[in-house]
Amino acid sequence: MVFRVNQSWSAPLERDLLLWLATRLPSWIKPDHLTVIGVLGALICGLAYWATWLSPHFLWLSGLGLTINWFGDSLDGNLARLRKIERPHYGFFVDHTTDVVSQVFIFFGLGASPYMHFDTACLAIISYWLASLYTFIRAVATQVFQISFFGTGPTEIRIGLLLHSVFLLVIGSFSVPTALGPLPLIDIIVIAIFVVVFVAFLLQAWFEGRRLAAEDMPPR
Repeated sequence: MVFRVNQSWSAPLERDLLLWLATRLPSWIKPDHLTVIGVLGALICGLAYWATWLSPHFLWLSGLGLTINWFGDSLDGNLARLRKIERPHYGFFVDHTTDVVSQVFIFFGLGASPYMHFDTACLAIISYWLASLYTFIRAVATQVFQISFFGTGPTEIRIGLLLHSVFLLVIGSFSVPTALGPLPLIDIIVIAIFVVVFVAFLLQAWFEGRRLAAEDMPPR
């Protein structure tokens, strides 16, 4: 069994909300249904980002897609645990496989929008995957599955994307002059996040490797 750790700033409120929602879902809704709903929400979000070439008002639809993605992705496991119908191996595989697909839909859609360069969107998804890969590798080695880092987890990332959409709707997009030419503000933020995540990945991998080396000494 893997011990789940979620210390994101939204976790206490989110935990209560998800439990409230799970207890009110009709019995015919199963965890797999919620997983599919989560992926569909990500697809809606990505397509809406792309459609902002037609009108910025599609940002509202992207926000709805993110909300649907959060609903399905966050509730499927909670519903299974509440009803005591967990399938740990199947659930782990399906949940995190569909997460990868959802992330591609969301970030590639954002990269195909007029608000972010596609290569910067690729940096965003690489940052997400670096954190995810570290989580998976560490879980195999230590049986600890850490969902959040520095108070930030998937829910906080969705909130950040929602706030970005609101910012674009209220203030609009603008570029910042840089040595690389004018860059949208979101590009600069994502590049900074990538640098921080990459350095944190290297440091945490180093310290975790040293700790495991001290604990897992070869037999004499």
